[in-house]
Amino acid sequence: MALDQSHVIQAFIQLGILIFSLSLHEFGHAYVANRLGDPTAKMLGRLTINPIAHADPIGTILFPLIRFLYPGVLLFGWAKPVPVSPENFQNPRRDGALVAAAGPTVNVLIALVSLIALFILGQTQFFGLNEANQNILWDFFKFFFWLNFALAVFNLIPIYPLDGSWIIKALLPGPLSYQYSRMDRWGIWILIAGLYFGFLDYFFQPAIKGLVFVLNLAGLDHLTAML
Repeated sequence: MALDQSHVIQAFIQLGILIFSLSLHEFGHAYVANRLGDPTAKMLGRLTINPIAHADPIGTILFPLIRFLYPGVLLFGWAKPVPVSPENFQNPRRDGALVAAAGPTVNVLIALVSLIALFILGQTQFFGLNEANQNILWDFFKFFFWLNFALAVFNLIPIYPLDGSWIIKALLPGPLSYQYSRMDRWGIWILIAGLYFGFLDYFFQPAIKGLVFVLNLAGLDHLTAML
């Protein structure tokens, strides 16, 4: 597949949005962990939005860039996980769940900000921009929204090593949590199979339907149609 200049530029813009979003996601984990009494991430320089602290050369840069350049390629990205020492928490199970939930929560907040920007663009002649520039901004915030929506949903899937697995372990009674943890060694293979065979759609489809329902309930059906 030949790549034209505009496609390459678009891929690097998308990569920049992903790196920014993943960095804020990891910062969310570090911030909440520090507030709950675990300074491990802070001492290791992870309590920052600086992408250098969170980026993994393969998972944050190479694989996503290939994916953006060649959309048919089955690859997914990741950032360096934030180190957490549960023994520093007053309530390890509860606090561990809060730390795990912090990352997806940040992505939800970013998605909400993007949605507000899209709403403003759809209602006004933003800064007097012409139609072409408004469309560029629209595509920018639309990608920002869907990427962070997808990151939030994906990370809440209860499969190790995703954040959802840590939340489930914290909510389950001790014996069940232990049994659930025994599946961790298969987690990455389950995720790969889910991506390849489309099993993860069972998580994304209800989330998208829920999003559409909420937007329509709020009277933003015109925004839903444009997303």
